[in-house]
Amino acid sequence: MNFIKEQFANLLRKTADKIESGNCELNEEQAIEIMKMIAHQPLSKEQAVLYLNMSTSKFDALVKMNKLPKGRKRMGFKEKVWYQDELDEYVRIINNE
Repeated sequence: MNFIKEQFANLLRKTADKIESGNCELNEEQAIEIMKMIAHQPLSKEQAVLYLNMSTSKFDALVKMNKLPKGRKRMGFKEKVWYQDELDEYVRIINNE
């Protein structure tokens, strides 16, 4: 494991210990933002469709209309991925229109 990853893992362990002991200085909003960053989950198109509970054709139409993100290519993979937290944000925007 490289140095940065080791430091990150140590920081997460220390923060978890503080949370469990009740000595955490994070407020709820800060904790949610950190969780979103850590939970940046890649989803295949099929997983994204299931996650959003819609048909593939509706998903494709929303992507084409820029109501949902276009998906991203990842190095070493042929398929595009969508990130769960980004889909949540787009859905929040769609629901507020």
